[in-house]
Amino acid sequence: MRSITFSKIAFLVAVVTLFFGVESTYAATLRLSPETGVYTAGSTFTVQVLMNTQGKPVNAADAQVGYNPNELAVVSVNRGSSVFNLWTLEPTFSASAGTISFGGGSPTGYTGASGNIMTITFRALGSGASKVSFKTGSILAADGLGTNVLTAMNGGTYSIEAKSNTPPPEYVPPANTPTAPSVVSSTHSDEDRWYRETNATVSWLVPPGVTAVRTLVDSSPSSVPTKTYEEPIGQREIPDLPQGTSYFHVQFKNADGWGRIAHFRINIDSEEPESFTISEEDVDAASPKRTFIFEVTDVSPISSYSIQLDGDTPFEFKDTEGLKRYTIEALTPGSHTIVVEARDSAGNSRVATHTFTVTAFEAPLFSEYPERLTTGVVPAFKGTTRPNVEVIVTVSGVAEENHTYITRSNESGEFVFVPDDSFSVGVYEITAIARGENGAQSEPSVPVRIVVEEPGYMVIGTFAVKVLSVIVPLVALIIVLIFGAWFLWWRLHRWQRKVMRETIDAEEKLAREFDTMVASLNSLIEKLKESRKNKLTKTEESLIHEVAEGLRTAQERIRKELTDIEDIVE
Repeated sequence: MRSITFSKIAFLVAVVTLFFGVESTYAATLRLSPETGVYTAGSTFTVQVLMNTQGKPVNAADAQVGYNPNELAVVSVNRGSSVFNLWTLEPTFSASAGTISFGGGSPTGYTGASGNIMTITFRALGSGASKVSFKTGSILAADGLGTNVLTAMNGGTYSIEAKSNTPPPEYVPPANTPTAPSVVSSTHSDEDRWYRETNATVSWLVPPGVTAVRTLVDSSPSSVPTKTYEEPIGQREIPDLPQGTSYFHVQFKNADGWGRIAHFRINIDSEEPESFTISEEDVDAASPKRTFIFEVTDVSPISSYSIQLDGDTPFEFKDTEGLKRYTIEALTPGSHTIVVEARDSAGNSRVATHTFTVTAFEAPLFSEYPERLTTGVVPAFKGTTRPNVEVIVTVSGVAEENHTYITRSNESGEFVFVPDDSFSVGVYEITAIARGENGAQSEPSVPVRIVVEEPGYMVIGTFAVKVLSVIVPLVALIIVLIFGAWFLWWRLHRWQRKVMRETIDAEEKLAREFDTMVASLNSLIEKLKESRKNKLTKTEESLIHEVAEGLRTAQERIRKELTDIEDIVE
């Protein structure tokens, strides 16, 4: 049973190994483009680091490129158009070691035959054959395992020619040969301008007697054309012009030979500046005046800079003198950020950001000042700060506007502040800021507070007035309350006596009325008995009894209510 299980596991492992083995057989390569080139000592040239994934997705790549620092110098490394957007190691170089390193990747994976990882700009230092090669490298497949699928790394060899101070001899045409053609371009009409479009169209008029035309496109301003058209042509399309300045050369031939040569310059810059950094001149960290140096590497000249400081509205700066620097004055202490967009002659641009700090020097210190004083007295404040600086003193009151005064410190750093006038009653806070000749500012001083009061006799008088202003209304209020209470008691007592009299009168009148009603009722009963010969029915006797009883009961109830009223009133 164990042997069967082991055999199954072994078979499964073999299948998995075979599966991944097949997957790992595809090749990915790193190479430099161009691999060869001929350049003049002192000139710059650009080399791209390209990756070929052979149709398979990859997630990351890293490498170290080596060169001879005695033969080549790295001007810049640029990842602006890279296929990678994440970097474990930003493209960087060491001029002393002669190495260029990078490590980047893409979480979505990349598939392609010419994926640009970064661009290197070299400067040729001397003549000879300079080699640039990969020292180490890896390409990781997007297979979930990070398999290294790199199989080849191809460097480049670049021929550097010594710079010649002797210009090439100008072509001298035979007699009676055609004059130089008049070349125009519908796409790149101005020879002094820079263009983004890399495809150009040039044309010229072919005069009678011309039997052939020959042309050439290169980087030399005085070359002799080499490509011959036996059937004279009047136009040529020039595709994929390289970055920089190219020259189109054209020449006519007649029966007497080849005539003069026309040279037409075409300036191409279709890419953003290769690099752009901002640095500062060495200055005092507290200086509010800063000069920024713009280091831009580009094919065409920089035409202008758009500068934005601390998020404010950008403004344009034209470097007409070509100094590549800009000065900002009167910066306040604190952290600042400058964002600059360098725009080249073809309209391409690149943005660089620089953050810096303007420090504040030590705050002034108030050494002598009154904590309490009376109105009418002008106070004096003494303090210390840096020698020979301007001191701005701010006086703020609780309910008053702030007032600013300016004084200066002497050679010992001492300053005296005396306000123009005395202070009114209240609490005041005094602060100071020092400012040097170059505009540098200090930290604000620790605030000092003073209390301004009225003089002593005025305080006593004011106190007496305040006391009397409280006592007099209070006495008047007490008198009013006593009189009001007496008047209320008198009215209530008067009303009580009146109610008592009216209640007694009502009781007497009620008694008389009830007596009259009872007498009348008895008289009616006697008359009824006489008419009936002293014989009344039981119903009549019961009715008479109920009426008499009701009158008696009503009389007692009314008398009781009147008695209650008397009790309440008493």
